[in-house]
Amino acid sequence: MTSVPMSRDNAFDFLRLLAALMVLIHHSVIHLDAEFLWHSQTAGPWFHGGVSLFFILSGYLVVRSAERCHDDGRPWWEFYRNRALRIIPAIYVYGLVSVIVLLGLGVISLGWFVTAESWAFILSYLVLAPVFNPGALNDFGIGVINGSLWTIPVEVSFYMVMPLIVIMARRSGWKAASGALVLISVAAVAVYGLTEGPAAEPLLLKLFGVTFLPFLWFFAIGIIWSRLWHRVVHSGWIALTCVVAYFIVINIPHDVGEGGSAILTALAAVPLSYAALWFGHNPPAFFISLPRMIGDLSFGTYVWHMFVVNLLVYLGAAFWPVNGTVLVCGVVVVSMVLAALSWWFVEKPALRLKHYSMAGGSLKHEKKSQRQADRSAGRMDRVDRRS
Repeated sequence: MTSVPMSRDNAFDFLRLLAALMVLIHHSVIHLDAEFLWHSQTAGPWFHGGVSLFFILSGYLVVRSAERCHDDGRPWWEFYRNRALRIIPAIYVYGLVSVIVLLGLGVISLGWFVTAESWAFILSYLVLAPVFNPGALNDFGIGVINGSLWTIPVEVSFYMVMPLIVIMARRSGWKAASGALVLISVAAVAVYGLTEGPAAEPLLLKLFGVTFLPFLWFFAIGIIWSRLWHRVVHSGWIALTCVVAYFIVINIPHDVGEGGSAILTALAAVPLSYAALWFGHNPPAFFISLPRMIGDLSFGTYVWHMFVVNLLVYLGAAFWPVNGTVLVCGVVVVSMVLAALSWWFVEKPALRLKHYSMAGGSLKHEKKSQRQADRSAGRMDRVDRRS
């Protein structure tokens, strides 16, 4: 059984952008020591759910792409090609531009490129695991230039196993596959959650933390919803109740350590997922049209925002006589401008090279059909004006 076809009139591009903005606001408040509206470093985790939301949506949408590849009889390398076109160009350009800016600021010099740590840094980008932080950058910003990009190897490793999940589901059934996903993800959350903290220093555990396994729970929620969404009651009141439930769980005062917080975040993801999917399928028209007008800025905003925050920390923005909300809004604007440049000049041109889309069929055929529809609409419009 395949996923039920999804209408193109959805708000999932907007929801991904919202997730990126939640992460941006959370990081800006922490690292710039700024208050944003009612939110501060001590005001509770109001904007902590961005990564959870992004992983849930990724599971929900990427499984459809993998199933489409399988059902069309395409080789799996085409699925990987589509995923690579979505991530690699933006990451590589970000890495190149950020290094050029660091050279211009004098943070690093040309001589640095003959050192082993510089090549380790470059290699981390090339293999889509930009989590290595060289000592030469310890004095720039917060001292960790790509702190938020740990999610890239998590996503990439998830993409790598997605075909295996689809093949397993087609052979053993989606019920069995879903049960296996839940069992594995619960075990991974427990292992990672209960070992996370100051004592969690072993390299093996750190490497485990940048794979999909500790976060499989969120991906699995999205995958399971792709099978069940058309079978459950769709209600705005239920979605609103789920939003309230999410914030109650995530903001409950607790003293359970970082591991316990990770487990609570996993539990809170369940009501969050229903609310997100309901809104994604039932949005006001504005949230459908906005990403179409400005572009899909979610990935670029996420990738660029910490470089912007680091630059502001480096320039001493935390001590500027600027209102915290204004400062955070400045991070939003600059990050989204950089994201727009990334989308229009890097990401969108790369995505035109895809051979198939999640909705099915050849992209070339879809584009031809769209052009024909546009021409037909234009002819009808001219007839109406003459009438």
